[in-house]
Amino acid sequence: MTTLFSAAVERIDSNAASLRESFGGQRKVSSARPRRDPQWERALLEAEAFVQDIRYGRRPIDHFREAMSTSDFPLLFADSLDRQLYGAYEATVPTWQNYARAATVNDFREVKRFATSGVRGLLSKVGELAEHERRGMDETEYSYAVAKYEAGFALSWENMINDDLNAFMRLPQDLADSARDSEEEFVTRLFCGANGPLTSVYTGGNLLTAALDRDSLQSAITTLMKRTDDNGNPIVVKAVELVVGPGLALQAQEIIDTTEYRTVDPNGNVRIISGNGVAANLRISVNYWIPSVASSSNADTSWWLFANPNGPRPAMEFGRLRGFEAPALYEKIPDMRRIGGGEEPVSFDTEGAEKKIKHVYGGAFVDSRMSIASTGAGA
Repeated sequence: MTTLFSAAVERIDSNAASLRESFGGQRKVSSARPRRDPQWERALLEAEAFVQDIRYGRRPIDHFREAMSTSDFPLLFADSLDRQLYGAYEATVPTWQNYARAATVNDFREVKRFATSGVRGLLSKVGELAEHERRGMDETEYSYAVAKYEAGFALSWENMINDDLNAFMRLPQDLADSARDSEEEFVTRLFCGANGPLTSVYTGGNLLTAALDRDSLQSAITTLMKRTDDNGNPIVVKAVELVVGPGLALQAQEIIDTTEYRTVDPNGNVRIISGNGVAANLRISVNYWIPSVASSSNADTSWWLFANPNGPRPAMEFGRLRGFEAPALYEKIPDMRRIGGGEEPVSFDTEGAEKKIKHVYGGAFVDSRMSIASTGAGA
């Protein structure tokens, strides 16, 4: 009925029709000739009075507004006046520093790292006038090169003007978080593959299939601490890092937080063990990029142990370019100036503003003796 009412008001304002014609040709109701339907008569009288009041200004404007719904104004009510911008997702917390050694390289050429077996070993008893043992040593070479990684964005002048929610103000921070994520993902690929532990690194003695529990973790730590070098000398491991994906984060923390274990021997005697036996010098690192790199079901069951990377020889090394150790943010210099003075922060040709981030890094897996991994497939 809104359309009929609006059309009636227009005809009244233009004096194109009488009140009688405006309301469907019905005769005006009066007390002298009452109609049969009293309800219809009252409604018609109220409508006549309402229209007359509007025509001659006796009705306030807010009464007229109440007669119009939002559907009468599709343009005015097309956009919401209550708008809010949600915050960006929180970037992952980097963990690679806990199990990979950080290094600095001078340029983009391949860098080499050398490891030798040395001549360390037990002394041999030598008889009178007898020759002593003359030892040799083996050497191993590791190499990698850093590469440049970049990303950026461009905004039009119109976008910057329309940004009433400051949605684009956080984009530089997004680039900084991207550099942090890229480091973590790069190091993850040094030890993790599509099926969990990287097959080119974890083979034979440093690859397990045990599920993560207290017994398997204790056994793996013991194995790592019993490592020997090429000459059979023990490798001292004083601290161990347990690396898991988010699928094992709660289970790993539960093992560490447990304060008491109870075991029953074959005779039925209950033995209470205070502590968990594995928490000393052990820390948990939750790497959120493991499920992205490991595409199989092993992503939620695989786990890794790394010796402290600050020891004599790390399991992995991550290098950054000297002078560019931290990611660097750049912006394109604007080349437009308003006549009469005033710089415009956009390009003269496109009226766009551009920013980018640059980071230079690389790395390699160094010594497989300093790590043990498990696919967790033996659950």
